[in-house]
Amino acid sequence: MECGEKLIILIDSGTTNSRIRLVHEEEKEIVEVIKLPVGVRNTAIDGHNNQLKQELSKGVKQVLAKHSLTQREVKYIVASGMITSNLGLHEVPHIESPASLEDFIGAVQVVKAEEFLNIPCLYVPGMKNAVTDSLEEELSVINQYDVMRGEEVEAYGLLKQINTEGKGLMILPGSHTKYVLVGQNRELLRCRSTLGGEVLKAVRDQTIISDSLNEKLVEEVIPEYVMKGYQAARKVGVTRSLYHIRLLHLFSKLDENERANYYAGVILSYDMEALEQMLEEEEVSWIMVGGSDPLRSLFYHLLTHVSDSASIVLADDEQVERATVYGTLEVGQSYFVNK
Repeated sequence: MECGEKLIILIDSGTTNSRIRLVHEEEKEIVEVIKLPVGVRNTAIDGHNNQLKQELSKGVKQVLAKHSLTQREVKYIVASGMITSNLGLHEVPHIESPASLEDFIGAVQVVKAEEFLNIPCLYVPGMKNAVTDSLEEELSVINQYDVMRGEEVEAYGLLKQINTEGKGLMILPGSHTKYVLVGQNRELLRCRSTLGGEVLKAVRDQTIISDSLNEKLVEEVIPEYVMKGYQAARKVGVTRSLYHIRLLHLFSKLDENERANYYAGVILSYDMEALEQMLEEEEVSWIMVGGSDPLRSLFYHLLTHVSDSASIVLADDEQVERATVYGTLEVGQSYFVNK
């Protein structure tokens, strides 16, 4: 590293995995990225955050050592995602929707801690839906409630790279699928979440159909079989359609990847149902699909059959990879300008 370069570290910690990125602040160039198989799921299982803290601390030190850096050569750290939840390292309360980028920046909390070598760490808050009805009075209003952490910087990072006009909806699949409603002025109006990604993994790992699918699940997206699974779920129900996977293994010539596409179509029919309900409530001019493949491609192909009222924008690999970087950099840079 050349002397004088402005380097920052970005930590994105989710339910099951975390990413640590070393980035040039001004050039927005990613110097190093490491993925750690640790997240707040470990905290929930262990009953404490020691493992999460230790692994993230080791990851930061690993990045510094690889590039022969001292902590003084890192300007600051930005931490987003579930690391700011009660299961993370430092809890920051959700801000309420609708929320602009400036609202998120205004609620950032800065901590200097030993695990991150006392480098100033900016913890970015998540967002919760503004709800007027009380659950104590009527349980049926539960569908109005929702929260997110990490998707706010991802959303703003994609919006910074992709031009959109009018109100839209962003789909950010992962362990949890997040639907984020975006206003005309690019404020985040509200969100809705599902357990889509976790259910995909759990049903595959913990039921009889695990013998009919491989660990990687969908290796290549085949739209025909995604739609066949989706249509089966809508016609005969999800639990019956899941049993189709075993029957296809026993009685058809479909290979593992074809069965996996069928399986994904079945599970994601739940997510598409939630999406359809949201689109009935809100008229949007565009729908943007982010997140990593193969989920990104699976949602895109399902959308082309389900939605015909909005233009569909598919983010590419580079835009997805840079989304969290652009979003968190926007927060970090703006925070210090305003201080």
